[in-house]
Amino acid sequence: MLTIALSKGRLLKSFLDYLNKNGHPGWYGSLANAQRELLVETGGIRFLLVKGDDVPTYVEEGTADLGITGSDILAEQAPDVNELLKLPFGECHFAIASKEELPAYRTIATKYVNVTQDYFDREGQPVKIIKLNGSVELAAVIGLADAIVDIVQSGETLRMNGLSERIRLDDISARLIANKHAFFTKSADIRSFINELQVN
Repeated sequence: MLTIALSKGRLLKSFLDYLNKNGHPGWYGSLANAQRELLVETGGIRFLLVKGDDVPTYVEEGTADLGITGSDILAEQAPDVNELLKLPFGECHFAIASKEELPAYRTIATKYVNVTQDYFDREGQPVKIIKLNGSVELAAVIGLADAIVDIVQSGETLRMNGLSERIRLDDISARLIANKHAFFTKSADIRSFINELQVN
């Protein structure tokens, strides 16, 4: 049996929408009906519903054979896993956003410290990075930071908080990752799963 770690929240919703339109109806029904369940078995597959940040850990440690997570998390964590596929859902992007446009940003609030540091290092611009785990928009609203680096999908959350996107950074999408050992020992099952997903 394959074990697949799925990111809860927005990415899970995108995955369910994709399954509903293109995928396996059995998976869709079982996952869509999961209320507070963290483990769902259906069609010979065990799905683990975990926090997005934890998906790579479950895969890297071998608790899950595969994982579906965002490329934002892979960029931030750089886990020791095989990245198999870019998946056709979960599209968004990193962006720098602020209340007002400045010639240079000196203090940045973000959850994505490594991604942010890499960007500003490439730009040759020194910055102070303040790590926050949620509601980073507030940091720019109240002046804790000049700007934020965060994920933007529609931009509605930024607008609601009086912020504007200033610089679009890397695009983000869902990715299928594999445990390095399982990639070889369960290669036939993994290929079968990819085929059932109908991803080219």
